[in-house]
Amino acid sequence: MEVYHMKVEIITLIIRLAIAVMTGICIPAFKHWLDVKAENEKFAQIRQTAETAVYAAEQLMKKTDPTGEERRKYAHRLISMTANRLGVALTDGEIDSLIQAAVKELNFFTHEEIADEGMDS
Repeated sequence: MEVYHMKVEIITLIIRLAIAVMTGICIPAFKHWLDVKAENEKFAQIRQTAETAVYAAEQLMKKTDPTGEERRKYAHRLISMTANRLGVALTDGEIDSLIQAAVKELNFFTHEEIADEGMDS
């Protein structure tokens, strides 16, 4: 009977050790996953702000800003404000890259719409 209790005690200790090891591995991995997910969501929100800011600047200032400098400043300011609100530090170069990507996307869709209109004629 005593051997049986020792075996049960050993198995219980092994299970407790396994649970402790798994907890030590799983909790940090889960925390890392949550952190990455939160950062991805922040970046997606900043990217969406860049697209919206570029589209808005294009609509509001295209006729009054032929060089595009005021439109760029407008978009830059909105993106910077969003990043600061989210606690994300972006350099001017990173913000300019976001603006350039949004402008390229806008130009792509604008040219695609013009091509589609030409096909209807």
